[in-house]
Amino acid sequence: MVRLSLLCFFALLLLHCEQETDLLVGEWQGALVTEDGDSLKLDPREITFDFRADDRYEFTSTLRYSEAGTYRTEAGYLFAQDTTQPTNPERVVAIEKLTVDSLIIRMSADTVQRLVTLLRTSAPPPQ
Repeated sequence: MVRLSLLCFFALLLLHCEQETDLLVGEWQGALVTEDGDSLKLDPREITFDFRADDRYEFTSTLRYSEAGTYRTEAGYLFAQDTTQPTNPERVVAIEKLTVDSLIIRMSADTVQRLVTLLRTSAPPPQ
């Protein structure tokens, strides 16, 4: 019985991760960036993500920063590896919310919590 329960749990976890990745695929643009609850003085529309179905991504941000590489999701976290700068470590951010039209990611910078709210700019992939 315990084995069956564990098998069901892992099957549901795998299914959830696959659905999360499928929902993430598409183009996203920043709408709001907060740090410890306060809005930052920047144009959030400069922040964009393009997550592709082949587990590749492109990211742009303020100050003309950009990167591209591979990504994966696991247990509510987004793992991204910039392959344009191989010495960069893998980045991990928490997925606070992911729906068909919005994505909120949480990251820690030093001792502060930063939330980035993004809105989908392309049609969601067919399910």
